Amino acid sequence: MNMTDLTANPALAQRYRVPALAVPAIVANLSTVLPSLVDTALIGQSGDAVPLGGIAIGTTLAGFVLWVFAFLRLGTAGFTAQALGAGDAGEIRATVGRALVLAWLFGFILLLIMVPLAIVTIPLFGASDIVADLAARYFHYRMFGAPFELTNYVILGWLLGLQRIGLVLALQLFLNGLNALLSYLLIYHMQLGVDGAAIGTAVAQSATALVGLYLVRLELRRFRAESGGTSLVDLDRLFELITVNFDIFLRTLCVMFVMSYFVGLGARMNDTTLAANHLLFALLATMAQILDGFAQSAETLAGHAVGARNRAALRQAVAHALIWGGGGAALLALGLLWGGTDILALFSADAAVIARAADFLPWLVFSPLVAVWCYVLDGVFIGATRSREMRNGMLVAALGAIVAQYFLIPAFGNHGLWAALMLFFVLRGATLYAWYPRIPRAMRE
Repeated sequence: MNMTDLTANPALAQRYRVPALAVPAIVANLSTVLPSLVDTALIGQSGDAVPLGGIAIGTTLAGFVLWVFAFLRLGTAGFTAQALGAGDAGEIRATVGRALVLAWLFGFILLLIMVPLAIVTIPLFGASDIVADLAARYFHYRMFGAPFELTNYVILGWLLGLQRIGLVLALQLFLNGLNALLSYLLIYHMQLGVDGAAIGTAVAQSATALVGLYLVRLELRRFRAESGGTSLVDLDRLFELITVNFDIFLRTLCVMFVMSYFVGLGARMNDTTLAANHLLFALLATMAQILDGFAQSAETLAGHAVGARNRAALRQAVAHALIWGGGGAALLALGLLWGGTDILALFSADAAVIARAADFLPWLVFSPLVAVWCYVLDGVFIGATRSREMRNGMLVAALGAIVAQYFLIPAFGNHGLWAALMLFFVLRGATLYAWYPRIPRAMRE
């Protein structure tokens, strides 16, 4: 097979390559939050804030535990994109193999520790006993699908690194369609409530992983003829993978800790505020996946440019990703400004929860305009596998937001919570912007 430079078309690469990659990636990315959104929407229509609160904590904890392993997607995508740019078919094959081994290892560890993990962490949210019980049951059922969900992270990252966005989209549409169907049947027809929501999501993730592995097997055939001497157990490459992934792990751990920490702060106010914040955080997570589509386009193109040692292509990828990402963020803000209250009503029938969420909706409107820059720059650093800067920047941002909330929440209540969260996004973007020149500088060495 003749390795093809997928960014060789100058007109497409310079102006339209970012949206060409971002739009399918956005649709595919929604699969990351849609399972939790589907669970929230189906449970929320009961009109009872208690099961919605259980879903809020359960999905937050499950998301925290699973998404700290996001390095399996992020690191895999970066290394695969660089191997593609360098024309190294053997390394493309080895990258997915190494990452799958790590996914299965971590997945089975999660199965072993899920019960003590719930016992230790759920009380930290400070919710009522009945809400905590529902959250624990949701979490346990979700964890049974953990090895498969982490497998999906690897498959997604590998296909994104290969710029096989169509396959990513098809796989995630399968996941979300199956999840919605199973959750609906289990919640409404089998009357399993919160348990049914978790079981449906776990089964859908497992089935999707099996389909994804079949797609990976088909894709590997494209690179078989060119495979060189790259080994799955190449110690240098394995050490590099673990080092980069560990930094991304710490970075992702900070993100999930901050989000879970702020959910816990809302839970200490009252159950209505907890449920209201959960609706807003669910929409914030949805917007993050949309904006991350532009980050993934930057990740793929930047990784390709770094692998090819093409500084001009890197500059173009960053500039156009920021421009298109900024435009996408503006559209999101306008959509929330005009229809945010109606969107909230889709996720709960409790008038008190909707009214409480509407009080803080302006923060949600403002958030994409603040957050888009750190998402796009994250993509650039991931593509360049500059994980150390990402880790350090995230630590600075997390520390700044946590310190700020000690002053803002006592003075402004839940508005202070959201102000501290906005500061978190600002600090992430500012640190990555300050350290970006290190990437093209390293390409000269």
